[in-house]
Amino acid sequence: MMEEKKHTQNEEHLIRGMMQGAKLKASDNLKYRIMQQIETEQALTPSKISDRKESGNILKEFGSIFGTMYGVLAVMIAATYFLFGQEYLFSPQFLGTVILVASVFSLLWLISRLDSHLQRKKKIENK
Repeated sequence: MMEEKKHTQNEEHLIRGMMQGAKLKASDNLKYRIMQQIETEQALTPSKISDRKESGNILKEFGSIFGTMYGVLAVMIAATYFLFGQEYLFSPQFLGTVILVASVFSLLWLISRLDSHLQRKKKIENK
């Protein structure tokens, strides 16, 4: 039993020695080219920062579209107040105009979100 174990260990040691001797070593030029290829691939692959940009982009779009809407509404209200008086501000014609402006800007925001969603979906399919 002891002899078999020692014989097996000797065989394993012999095989390891033969494999060590047969092992090829890569040249420095080959190592340099492989590292250059790895660095190039890392530089060309997109990073995961784009997900963070997307959430910031949503808030930026929301703020710009609805901020513009409130600016337009403020100018409309001021102009209407100075030209036609306070009574016209509560008339159905003016309230209809305000609702129309708010609807147009909301539709614009919806279209921009839909476009962003479709672009993100297209980008995922292309990967």
